[in-house]
Amino acid sequence: MNALSSRRAKRLILTGVAGLTALTLAGCASGSGGGGGDAGGPLVLYTWAASEGDQAQWADFIDGAQAEDPDLDITVEGPSFSDYWTKVKTRLSGSNPPCLLTTQAARAQELGDLLMPLDDLIEKSDFDIENIDASMLSGMTVDGTIRAIPYDAEPIVLFYNVEAFEAAGLELPGTEYTRDQFIADAKALTDGDKKGLALAPGIFIPNAWSLADGVPAVTEDGELDLTNPDFVDQIQSFFDLVSVEQVANAPEAADGSEVSQQAFTSGEVPMLIEGPWMYGSFADAADFTLGVTIVPSTSGEAAAMTAGSGFGIAANCDRPDEAFAAIEALTSVSVQEKQAEARGIVPARIEALPAWAEGKTEGAAEVVEALLADATPQRTTPTWNQVETLMTQYGVQGYRGELTAEEIMETIQNSVAG
Repeated sequence: MNALSSRRAKRLILTGVAGLTALTLAGCASGSGGGGGDAGGPLVLYTWAASEGDQAQWADFIDGAQAEDPDLDITVEGPSFSDYWTKVKTRLSGSNPPCLLTTQAARAQELGDLLMPLDDLIEKSDFDIENIDASMLSGMTVDGTIRAIPYDAEPIVLFYNVEAFEAAGLELPGTEYTRDQFIADAKALTDGDKKGLALAPGIFIPNAWSLADGVPAVTEDGELDLTNPDFVDQIQSFFDLVSVEQVANAPEAADGSEVSQQAFTSGEVPMLIEGPWMYGSFADAADFTLGVTIVPSTSGEAAAMTAGSGFGIAANCDRPDEAFAAIEALTSVSVQEKQAEARGIVPARIEALPAWAEGKTEGAAEVVEALLADATPQRTTPTWNQVETLMTQYGVQGYRGELTAEEIMETIQNSVAG
């Protein structure tokens, strides 16, 4: 996810370019015709919808859903991904609020009060919840009730340059990878300033590293737990990849994720931890064979942090049955298969997983399946943006060995809690 990425804007009539034009125009009319829609009229999906890529993805979703239910009528509106998390609250408090919303599992707690509990609707419609990735459902659960149905389940993976491994005489990692072996491989792939691993600033990837060993940054009760000694140890081991093992360069605080991604796809650095949603982009940009393995764990066994998004119903929606029927169609097996094939997302429906394997290198799908068999969603708190900002700021000093993980985590925990 995904973790994920960026998203979408406005109204749909789903006929190629004309559909995208209609999607864009809807943003100008929102609020004038009924955000939730009159009975029998279109349902409104409020989501991240600012870019052409966002618009095209939602058009594909709704096009596929209409194949399941020809009577389905949905219009789309919304701001950029970064603005969505604040503007959705304002939008729902205004006139004619929308019925359908999107959320990420990582942000479900933050939007919990805005999202209707879906458990009764799930039971009433006999919705097959057992076929949905359990980690993502857990991430979409707030106060013991499911608030959204996920459409993707993206386990964070380690991408590697197959030819670089082979040239160094290294065994290609697959569904098992210990940290000791990973560090040994990274050292074998490191030559002076040319390092074995590329890093980006922030807490997203260190959090995935920690969860590969089963240690979360946030408790199941939703409390920030950065000073937990086990989490501190995990973050210190990640910092040590730079300051002690010297298999990576410290990222700069101003670096975007594209800096580490470009270092990987250019062949400059042979390993990178990222989301599987990047597979298509990496494969297009790289002139080497793309390998996929697990984020290394101490035991070598596969365990993942999953990131992903889903569809929910606004708490003040007065058409919940219609809205849930729309969600059923939007998250159907056929729609998720189409999204997996066309856009490379890892579908949340287990039955649709084989569609993601199409066009991938040998073993990639097995790695994703192994990770999803023991996955934990990325849990965050309403203050997570502040955590991310502070980790970006202070993490550079951790990588350089100027501050310890204990000092940094205590500073962030106290700053956010204060």
